[in-house]
Amino acid sequence: MKKNPNTPIKNPTASAKLTRGLRNNNPFNIRRSASKWSGKIPFEKSTDKQYEQFETVRHGIRAGLYLLTKYVLTHGLDTIPKIIHRWAPNGDGTNNEALYVQAVMSYNTICSHVQQSTDWLFKMAAGMCRVESNYVLTRSVFESAFHGLPLGYMAYWKKFAGDGFCQAHAGEEEVGLC
Repeated sequence: MKKNPNTPIKNPTASAKLTRGLRNNNPFNIRRSASKWSGKIPFEKSTDKQYEQFETVRHGIRAGLYLLTKYVLTHGLDTIPKIIHRWAPNGDGTNNEALYVQAVMSYNTICSHVQQSTDWLFKMAAGMCRVESNYVLTRSVFESAFHGLPLGYMAYWKKFAGDGFCQAHAGEEEVGLC
């Protein structure tokens, strides 16, 4: 029987063979910081000295959605390449920005320019989780985490209804034009 790739992992800490992001309930592989994330496992109880650990996957996704929104609103990053350059720059370990951007954009066929919709955000996040820790999650998991964001952040993404696909260059064939 073929496994549904959209089914979320039920217990990511059950196996030592799982990726680091799965073991840490941190599908975005967010590095440790002084941030007081909701559901963050305190440093003194954490078993990973480089990356955040969260009580649940929902907490890890919420932190990732928060950071993505902050990148757009505070830092003015308005394209996937700009976001990935900040998130996973070439000089950090084995990161390859170009491949990362290509993987995120092709995973859910999204426009490279930020689209002000929850659909675009969830598709971007799903692509990043796939690249970062091989997480394949359902939309409902992202929606649940999204509702834990501050109201101003939620309002930004809900300002315009949209399907997450680029409308600026509708009908143009070249990938990445938007």
